[in-house]
Amino acid sequence: MSLDRFGPYQVIRKLGEGGMGAVYEAVQDPIGRRVAIKILHPKYAQDPGICARFFNEARAVNLIDHPCVVQISDYGQLPDGTAYLVMEYLKGETLSQRQKSKGMPPLPEIMRLARQIASALCAAHEKNVYHRDSKPPNIPSRN
Repeated sequence: MSLDRFGPYQVIRKLGEGGMGAVYEAVQDPIGRRVAIKILHPKYAQDPGICARFFNEARAVNLIDHPCVVQISDYGQLPDGTAYLVMEYLKGETLSQRQKSKGMPPLPEIMRLARQIASALCAAHEKNVYHRDSKPPNIPSRN
């Protein structure tokens, strides 16, 4: 999918793509806020069960309310059926990208990341939310 605009958002670039969808960096007009927009692949957007799980992701994040969990500010479906989530844009790279570019982080950084991940997962579990895709490409790494 090639996008220039997505509602009130000017799409800047594709950040990544997975089996279920793609994530784009965008700017919200007219306030200039940078966001990330996760768009469900069209073949999945036609399945009501998959769409419901996709939208439950937004609800779950709001339940967790933890500083180490990305915030979702909006979600919905366009008239053509395109399902989307609008999230805060995180600068930097994922843990996976960081490992590829610079190798394994030093032990103190690994310990700091492990504490943050454990804290976020604990907060999620306290709300009966279980992240089924915890892996380095889904973990931000601040340098």
